[in-house]
Parts: sequence; structure tokens; C-alpha cells
Amino acid sequence: LEALAFKLMRLIDLTYVATRLRGEATGGAEVDLIFEGTRLVFSRWQVQCKNTSRVVLDDVAKEVGLTHFLRSNVIVMVSTGEIGLEARRYANRIMQQSNLCIVMVDRADLEAIIENPTKVVDVLNREAKHAMTLKALDQ
Repeated sequence: LEALAFKLMRLIDLTYVATRLRGEATGGAEVDLIFEGTRLVFSRWQVQCKNTSRVVLDDVAKEVGLTHFLRSNVIVMVSTGEIGLEARRYANRIMQQSNLCIVMVDRADLEAIIENPTKVVDVLNREAKHAMTLKALDQ
């Protein structure tokens, strides 16, 4: 799954930084993949791969906590299963209250991307529009 996530991040032209990063930089926790981009602005993406039937709130919360160590802007949760409702609600709340973007890629997304790799752009655009809606300014 990490190899597939690696390929997806490279498809969108992000620069690979590290695999299975663990140590002082992460407070001892492990991050599957780190990528960076410099298109228009600098961004750091941390990718967590879950080969499980469901991503739960605790999975997302751990990644949110790691952003403080890594100074990440984007969390990508990639799952061979589904993203649980509580995990999505938590991610939405974090996106509403912070500068973080949390991208959710589930089994259906992976199947579409495997069939047609350019679908990664559709998935990321969907997630970006969702984040933009959550982060709308009150005017």
C-alpha cells in the first residue's frame, strides 16, 4: 500500500522526503511517507496507509498530533477499507478549526485510480473542494 501511495504522490509531482520516518522528528511515532511540494507555495504532506477494513477517529487523531512535530500542511489517509463516519467528522472539525487539510482516500477511490491513474486528480480535487467548503469565511 505504501508503494501505491508513493506512486500517487509522485503522479501529482510531489517530492519524496522519507519513508517510515520515526525518531526525534516525530516524537517516536511513525509516519509512513513524507512528501513536499513547492508549486505556488511550500507544502508538506504526511501520508498514512491503513490496510484495514476501517479508518477510525484514533487513526486520524494520531496523524493530526504528528503535524506539530513535522510542520505538515496536509495529511493523506489512504485505506484499503472505508473511512469511518467518526473519523470523517473528526477530520472535518480539525479542518474547520485549523490550517490543516486532511485528504481521505478509501477503497473505492483506490479502485478507480488503479483502473485509471489520472483519477487521482479527481479524488484530490474533490477533497480540496470539501476542505474549501469547510473553511469558508463568514462574511
